[in-house]
Amino acid sequence: MTYVFDASFVGALIIPDEKNPRVDKMYDKIENEDEKNTPQLLWYEIASIFRNLIRHRRFTNDEVVQLFPKLVALGLKTDFETGPDFSQKLLRFCNEYNLSSYDAAYLELAERKNAVLCTLDKDLGAAAKKRGVAVLK
Repeated sequence: MTYVFDASFVGALIIPDEKNPRVDKMYDKIENEDEKNTPQLLWYEIASIFRNLIRHRRFTNDEVVQLFPKLVALGLKTDFETGPDFSQKLLRFCNEYNLSSYDAAYLELAERKNAVLCTLDKDLGAAAKKRGVAVLK
């Protein structure tokens, strides 16, 4: 099976005070040999999330650095789709489903890969369902 992970899902998997049993139960459905994808955007979002953890004094820099092995252990494969045609497709998704371009990137990848979308974002999940993209439950 093929999956696409967004930042909300990844954060809930690896950030200790955001972990929740529901997300762990969802993740347990994914097999080690399943393909786990994410757009390149995730890495920018994770850096921003980690920076905010430090800035808001939820975690120290050293504690945040210790999250990287957990992130690596997820085994995410990065998709590098980019360019003007890609941006136009994202804009169509944004306009049609009232999404940010960030959320549209996850939806586009899940659709292109015929993957199950792993997200905690309700608006993104609703847009995925409208497009016929499965959402992990």
